Amino acid sequence: MKQQVNLYQHRLRPIRQPLALRRLLLSWTVLAGVLLLAAWLLQQHNQQRSTLLNQQQQQLDQQLQQVALFQQALTQRQASAALQKQLQLLEQSVQQKQQLLSYLSQQQQQASQLYSPVLQHLQQIDRPELWLTHFSLAQQHSSFTGITLQPRSVPQWLEQLRELSYFRGQRFRQVQMQQLDDNSAVSFELVAEQGATP
Repeated sequence: MKQQVNLYQHRLRPIRQPLALRRLLLSWTVLAGVLLLAAWLLQQHNQQRSTLLNQQQQQLDQQLQQVALFQQALTQRQASAALQKQLQLLEQSVQQKQQLLSYLSQQQQQASQLYSPVLQHLQQIDRPELWLTHFSLAQQHSSFTGITLQPRSVPQWLEQLRELSYFRGQRFRQVQMQQLDDNSAVSFELVAEQGATP
């Protein structure tokens, strides 16, 4: 007579199915697409800045030529009050253009120096079990969204992310993880804001 009943028979246990090759390739393709899109957007942004800088430089050169002509006219004859007023306005405009040109140059340098190392660092800390589906970078706010097959890899990746100098002064105020419907993967979202160093 049987004394025990084994309800946990081997054939009744759920079968863990590994991530299908097609889904894995799709995930890698999406990640590569996101990184390529980010690099392309950064290049377009820099190209627009360069075009704007060139336009401002041309306008500045034209105004400097006009200033030189007015100064030459003033030295050759007694200048009228209207001509002197026009010269003053033109000099003010040139000064404003120089300040704008300097500001745009600094912004372009900061953008290229700031975001290129971040993208390189993201590539260096890439983990095969973790895929970024979206990320946003700003000086006061950053966010990352992705999927992982191993939830314990998220804190490890987060530690590597915090080592980047770009994130110094930012603290990760929100970390959300959620099991997906098929129970084989976990989605995560990280949000960092300017504040005390984590």
